[in-house]
Amino acid sequence: MTDLRSLLIDCRIELRKLARDFQKTELCERLDLAIQAQSNAKAAPAPAADAPAVNEAAPGLAPEKGQTVSQVALAWQTAVRDLKFSDPAIYARLGEKVMRLLAARTLVDPATEIVQLEKQVAELRQAMDAQLRDQQAMATERDALLGSLAQAVPTLKDSGDRLAVALARVAWLKAEAAKATAALAQPSAQRAPEPQDTVPSPELLAAVSAGAATFTREQREWCVGEAMVLTGFQFTPVELLEKGDANIAKLILQARQGG
Repeated sequence: MTDLRSLLIDCRIELRKLARDFQKTELCERLDLAIQAQSNAKAAPAPAADAPAVNEAAPGLAPEKGQTVSQVALAWQTAVRDLKFSDPAIYARLGEKVMRLLAARTLVDPATEIVQLEKQVAELRQAMDAQLRDQQAMATERDALLGSLAQAVPTLKDSGDRLAVALARVAWLKAEAAKATAALAQPSAQRAPEPQDTVPSPELLAAVSAGAATFTREQREWCVGEAMVLTGFQFTPVELLEKGDANIAKLILQARQGG
């Protein structure tokens, strides 16, 4: 049988060389079937003389469903060999891919690969759930901290920039703590006079720039003049008043930091 199979293969090769588009003819198909039949006969074990004939396919399955792995591999080999003559470019690309897979030495069954991917997806979901829980815990802590600052400094109102307002409230608390410490350090001495109400403190400027506070009329007039001087008289008093308290405070703070 081996000699007959080899002879059939040699005949098919020679006919392909002689006849154009031989792989499309009925004779080529008959040769392929004959070669496949010889391969199946070679792969199937010879039954014992007294053993009943048993179908290799599982009960209820069509005969083609019971093919062995070797038969499937041989069918693929035969089909791919045809590409060598019908489409050499595709045949070369397939050969290169097979060599890469063999060089990798990590051929994985598709079912096993799917199981591995499902495991990786489950691990990623667990990591995402843990990260989401951490973010929710941080958001809860942040809201609690901002709420405590709002209760400690109710004079500064909330605005769109929650972080800027929170920093302004912290600066306000630090300034008040410094004043209390200075007062306790000199209990017997006469208390130092407070700065004039018309001159806003740096803490008040930061709060106003964050939109958490506003100037009094006297403070606004003083800040307009201060902003005109610090900006080199780039703006008129009317222009500064149109910008609003927050922009005036930002101009003063930026000019002082730049200086």
